[in-house]
Amino acid sequence: MFRQDKIIIGVLTGLLYPVMSFVIFYELKSLLLEKNMIPDGAFKLQFLCIISVVSNVLPAGSFVRAKKDESLKGIAGITLLLVAGIIIYFYKGLMSN
Repeated sequence: MFRQDKIIIGVLTGLLYPVMSFVIFYELKSLLLEKNMIPDGAFKLQFLCIISVVSNVLPAGSFVRAKKDESLKGIAGITLLLVAGIIIYFYKGLMSN
């Protein structure tokens, strides 16, 4: 399935990577807080969301190397939508001091 060069493959990959990385980072944050290795409030939800979306660089790089342009369009489109959603959701927090 992932060997095909289709936009839907890029969209699914573009959704899967941020969700998986968010869960990993959130659980890692919880574990570090539990063990008192970081102070409370060290990683805000905004930071976790942004880092999760940045994880789309990994599959995008592999699509570029494999010359799968249609899949790359899908991952780029979903990444832009995720970034727009983060900006809209956290607008007040991002624009305030």
